[in-house]
Amino acid sequence: MPELECGFTSGDVLFAVGPTTYVLVGFDPEWLGADTGTPAIPDGQHAALIDTGAIESCIDDSLAQRLGLPAIDRETIAGVSGPMEATRYAAQLHFPELSSTLHGIFSGVRLAEGGQPHVVLLGRDLLQHFTMTYDGRTGRVTLNDDP
Repeated sequence: MPELECGFTSGDVLFAVGPTTYVLVGFDPEWLGADTGTPAIPDGQHAALIDTGAIESCIDDSLAQRLGLPAIDRETIAGVSGPMEATRYAAQLHFPELSSTLHGIFSGVRLAEGGQPHVVLLGRDLLQHFTMTYDGRTGRVTLNDDP
């Protein structure tokens, strides 16, 4: 039963920071999908916030540019500050502990510019494939892919 720890050792820290994990971010144009193994992407881990309010996962725009992710198009997206134009990037987000990769098109949002400690938002497009347990009292948050 692969399980990913996304919480902390106290409810206070979880409250302050939010459920957090670390993911590998990149784009391997040769990767053909989950049945072909793991995409060849950089080993640097990036802080990711599990955001149950987000329909789609997003990547910090400056991170996407720094990693050289392919820009696909621009789209108006809705956020807490209202609508904004965002560049959308092709990418793979890999979770080593789960041996799982989320791939697709991700909007570039200004997380670091806004002072956020996270550079990836993991939305319901990812969460729909997992069971999430959130214990606000203890600070423990887990994702697992048990059926």
